[in-house]
Amino acid sequence: MATLLLQLLGLGVALAAAALILVSIVAFITATKMPPCYQHEEEKFFLNAKGQKEALPSIWDSPTKQLSVVVPSYNEEKRACDDG
Repeated sequence: MATLLLQLLGLGVALAAAALILVSIVAFITATKMPPCYQHEEEKFFLNAKGQKEALPSIWDSPTKQLSVVVPSYNEEKRACDDG
């Protein structure tokens, strides 16, 4: 009885693996390439707070803002005010 259960378990694992491989092959074959993404000229600018047209910054531009982040530790207020 135990050998029959082990054989059925092995068969189930083999069928699941075969199904996964088949789905992967079908997904690979039917997948399409991403279409080329072009940026239109009007998408390169935005209106600033004064309503003037301004060019969007590039990722390669030097930074204009600096950010400091302070992350408090867990229960910092309780531990800092704890007298005992």
